[in-house]
Amino acid sequence: MVLEILSKPRSFFDEQVENPSLLIPTVIVLLAALVAAAGTAPRVEVSGQLITNGVQSQGQQMNQSTADAIGTFSSVFGIVFGFLGVMIVWVVYSVVFYAIARFAFGGDGSLGDTFAFTGWGYIPLLISQVISAIAAYYVYAGATLPDNNQAAQAAFQELQNDPALFIASIVGIVLLAWSGWIWTAGMEKLHGLSRRNAIITVGIPVGIALILNILSVV
Repeated sequence: MVLEILSKPRSFFDEQVENPSLLIPTVIVLLAALVAAAGTAPRVEVSGQLITNGVQSQGQQMNQSTADAIGTFSSVFGIVFGFLGVMIVWVVYSVVFYAIARFAFGGDGSLGDTFAFTGWGYIPLLISQVISAIAAYYVYAGATLPDNNQAAQAAFQELQNDPALFIASIVGIVLLAWSGWIWTAGMEKLHGLSRRNAIITVGIPVGIALILNILSVV
């Protein structure tokens, strides 16, 4: 099933369009969200140190419990944001795909089925999240910033410039394009679109996402 959707999505969606199911696609997206949340943990832990150093550099001394509270809050916020971010993007992609297919090209698929087909296309993005999480743990896990605020900022910037993160970002861009290819096949089959109209339906939101991702790494 996984190999078929990754290599022959049109054939896969030919079968799925007869009886679409939302269960497995939802599980795929949830797994991607959980991996994304886990992948943010080491980075937000280090950024929590940076925040603490920044507050203390302004002459506002804090005890260890307050510093720990800031670090904990930063970690929880980052993890929750990482999880919700993936879920929100799923919703946005699905709604935009549906709206363009339906109102621009007269597509006849339902919104619920569009969610399902978009979820299937998250398999490359799940792989991307795993790679990003591995890179994040490789770079940030166990890292300790200097107490001096300027030195801490320089050290944090050096961590962010690690080649492992850059490579993970490039791979993520490639895998997003792969998801776009899968979604194009899915929207074509689900909404009864021509190949050209399916490319436009998916290409607009995914193209914007690709441009934003490319700009973030150059």
